[in-house]
Amino acid sequence: MMPTYTWELLRRKWFTFWWSVGISALIGVTVAAWLAIKSQAAEFDKTFSAISSSAGSFFCGSDFFSPIGYLSSQIYYILMPLMVIILAITLASSLMSKDETDATIELTLARPVSRNKVLLGKVLAGLTIVLIVCAVSYVVAAVGVQLVGLHISQKDLLLTHLLSFAFSASFGAITFALIAASRILRPVAAIAATVLSFGGYIISSLSGFVSGLKPFASALPFHYYNTVNLLSGKVSTGLVVYFVIAFVLSGLVMWFGYNRRDIG
Repeated sequence: MMPTYTWELLRRKWFTFWWSVGISALIGVTVAAWLAIKSQAAEFDKTFSAISSSAGSFFCGSDFFSPIGYLSSQIYYILMPLMVIILAITLASSLMSKDETDATIELTLARPVSRNKVLLGKVLAGLTIVLIVCAVSYVVAAVGVQLVGLHISQKDLLLTHLLSFAFSASFGAITFALIAASRILRPVAAIAATVLSFGGYIISSLSGFVSGLKPFASALPFHYYNTVNLLSGKVSTGLVVYFVIAFVLSGLVMWFGYNRRDIG
């Protein structure tokens, strides 16, 4: 397990570095932009108060200029998840497909090492990379909100940051599980996870305008991802249930599938 884990981390060190820099820079620039508007936040609130709650569903609420509303609408509801979902799906696809594409997986499994250890090494490497990016970007967010005077609980900020990464990484876990389970699913795994994530965002947002979409929205992950509540220290039961379903099912699918599939 450890050789696989170490190797996967080493060959993705620059991937980890640049994603950490990119997401941290995105957060830093967005937080710094608060300095330009905080003195006029009250006026902006009056100007945008006419926005309907339905239109605000695209940004998880219509209160854009309070500290919680600003961080939610500008960072945590769509922009950062967009980046982390791309990171997670790209990483998951690479972890499972690169060895088979390079025809080196047969050499690895020809050694006295079980499939479970190879799989676990790859899972832990992917988790470590996501956690590194999460930790670096959180430090930037935590320091940034203090410097610019965005008054928000550090505990709630940490909770939101961690759960935002977990939510986004769940789509990478789905991609990883589908590719691990079957070579046939490799071409469609990333597409399926992308449609589930961003398609879910669009349907959940449009359900504020179209009542007929509400039953479909309630079955999709984004329906339970409310960053205004998270930044207020509230975690919905639906989000917890989604995490359990997504990660447990992904784990079972990848374990059973990888142990039964034809690698060659």
